[in-house]
Amino acid sequence: MTLQSVRNTRKNDKRVTLNVSGRRFCTWESTLKKYPNTLLGSDALNLYFDKEKREYFLDRDPHIFRYILNYYKVGKLHLSYEDCFDSFHQELLFFGISLDQVNDCCWEDCSNYVDRIRECNCEAPRTKANNGKIYKTKRVIWNILENTNTRLGKIVQTLIAILIYVSVAASIVETLQCSLGKTCEETHPTIFFALDAFCMITFTLEYILRLFAAENMREFLTNKLNILDVLAVAPFYILLCVREIELSQQMLENANSLVILRILRMFRIFKLSRHSRKMRKMGHALKSAFSDLGFLIFAFLLANVLFASVLYFIERDTSPQQFTSIPDSMWYTIITMMTVGYGDAVPVTVLGKVVGSVCALLGIIMLALPIPILQEGAAEEQRQAQRNSHSRRRREEENGQETEQRQYNR
Repeated sequence: MTLQSVRNTRKNDKRVTLNVSGRRFCTWESTLKKYPNTLLGSDALNLYFDKEKREYFLDRDPHIFRYILNYYKVGKLHLSYEDCFDSFHQELLFFGISLDQVNDCCWEDCSNYVDRIRECNCEAPRTKANNGKIYKTKRVIWNILENTNTRLGKIVQTLIAILIYVSVAASIVETLQCSLGKTCEETHPTIFFALDAFCMITFTLEYILRLFAAENMREFLTNKLNILDVLAVAPFYILLCVREIELSQQMLENANSLVILRILRMFRIFKLSRHSRKMRKMGHALKSAFSDLGFLIFAFLLANVLFASVLYFIERDTSPQQFTSIPDSMWYTIITMMTVGYGDAVPVTVLGKVVGSVCALLGIIMLALPIPILQEGAAEEQRQAQRNSHSRRRREEENGQETEQRQYNR
């Protein structure tokens, strides 16, 4: 396009001035009209027109608006890595731009943000009756149970975390032998039952309050962390109901279903993921590295089948009792690759020992490969947390400067 053609195009165009919280942005009307379904490209923009200054005033984040305006200019929406994704998303919602418009180079981080929102469900409840007493009550409860930035929220989170530790510790201690032939649970049943009951009632009350304060009950019930909360308290009430039926103690101990329930009691340790930021970071790191770790597991299985097959055909005549089949040989290859080495199965032939040595060396290498993958995932989570923290501080500084500027202009 030549300079003359550009001038001819701009003759019939109109320059538009957008005042975003005191910062002025100038562009062409045709640029905004590229996307008529958005706020800036539709007639709804006229609602923000200031007749005195002949400009459009938008009380929004001026830093994020640079990326939004650039989307109108070049047709590509990029994310600001210095800003919180939630704030960026709120700006996109205001201007009527979908997250689907995010460019491919930034889509990975955007998809991670969307997944976290779906999993965490950490937004405060919003209802149509924002001024009602029920809404205010829900918001207060939600802030107490979910917002760790407040003093009361920190106290509640700390107390619940302590109860989780106490509950898990009690489940471990009750299996110790306190007297001859009796466990601590059998020796002091009242103490352990009272302690377990207090913890479970507290966890149940917390779950009910969070369910009451949730914005979307369906999303709350299907949330992974909330399902873990149910699994953590359900065994207590099921065992309580079984005891009320007055089954014999022998039936309680030997029933396989009740053994499973006792195992499920240890699920309460996963409740810490809601109250521990480090556990959530570890979970996000594992999730981000899932594809790479899945490939390593697949490679481990292939190597296991290969070495087990080779050892079986080498050792079946010399050691028929140790390597009776390929699946039986897999036990030896798994133990060898994991560097455990029980010694219950040992190759006898020279070639079998060589294959076993190569199997052990390959296992050491494969065990070391996930370490840098997990480190990179954890480092990326740390960088993201630092970017969000820096973004919050910078926005607070900018908001303070804009407030001072407005007061000065008045």
